[in-house]
Amino acid sequence: MYSFTSKLIGGTVMTHRVDMKELLSKLNTFDNQFSKIKKEILDKQNINFSTVNLISIIGDDHLTLKEITELSDLDKSTISRQINGLVKANLVTREIGEDKRFSFFELSDEAKKIYHEYNNDLVSYFEDALKGWSEEEKQMLLVLVGRANHSMASAILKNNEL
Repeated sequence: MYSFTSKLIGGTVMTHRVDMKELLSKLNTFDNQFSKIKKEILDKQNINFSTVNLISIIGDDHLTLKEITELSDLDKSTISRQINGLVKANLVTREIGEDKRFSFFELSDEAKKIYHEYNNDLVSYFEDALKGWSEEEKQMLLVLVGRANHSMASAILKNNEL
C-alpha cells in the first residue's frame, strides 16, 4: 500500500492509504470495458484487432517486414502471415526493393479510410462516455494516464535489464 496526505478544511492533515489490489482491480475493469468498446467498433466495421494494429503501425510510412516486426513486438512469421492477408485484401501494397531482397509495405487509401473511421468511432464513443466530466477532470485523467504509462514503461525496462 502507498500513502498520501491531504489537508482538510480546518488544517487537519490525514493520511490515506491506497490499496494497490483495488487499484489493479479498477484498472482491469477499465481495460475490459475499453476492450469491449474496441471490439464493438471493430465488429461494426467488420475488421479485426490485428488489422487495426498493423494499419496503425504502418501509418503513413513505407516499411519493411523487419521494421514492422520490430515495431509490433510479434514474431516475423505472424506479421508475415497478417501482412500477406492485408495485401490480398488490398489494404496494404507491397513494393519490391531495388535489390529484390526487401519488400516495402504501405497502406492503401482504403486502409487509411478504415483506420480513420475506427479512430473517429473510438473518439466519439469515449467522448460520449466522458460527457459528464469537466474539462479539468479530463485533463487530470490525461496527465495521470500519461504518468502511469511512463512509469509502467520504466518498470518494464528495469525488469528486462534484470
